[in-house]
Amino acid sequence: MFMVDLATDSHYALLGVAPDATVADIRAARDTLIRQLRERQRREPTNRDELIEQQKAINAAGEDLVRPTRREQYDRTHAHLRLFSVRVAAAPMFVDRASLLDAIARAVEAHLDAAGAPVRPATDLDRFDFPDDLTPDPLLDDLTPPRDEEEYPWPSTR
Repeated sequence: MFMVDLATDSHYALLGVAPDATVADIRAARDTLIRQLRERQRREPTNRDELIEQQKAINAAGEDLVRPTRREQYDRTHAHLRLFSVRVAAAPMFVDRASLLDAIARAVEAHLDAAGAPVRPATDLDRFDFPDDLTPDPLLDDLTPPRDEEEYPWPSTR
């Protein structure tokens, strides 16, 4: 994967829509981004000015792309930016949180192992360092089936 920095973002990239997006898609993306920025303004009052500038840029980009004549003019003057559009790169890798956390845990373990740091297993299922214990245990030794019942070691349910 690589990234191309064009020093300017296209309106499409700013809104997160494809160049062939419909007006409804553009409005929905703009409204979602504005809603998120307003929520951030409430949570982060110190960044209010920066967030207002972002909101103005999103509104301006949305207005340019929603109006057919302005969109056509934008596409004509920014034709080079249409080559670099937002596209789905691949199918989602993690369908649920458990698989995501498992992948993160394994990546951390691999990193620590490569760095030479001791890694403690997350569960006993990941361990291989159990000591061999060959001392006799009457409770466990009595569970061994007799020779003639080796073929069917479980008790009959009849």
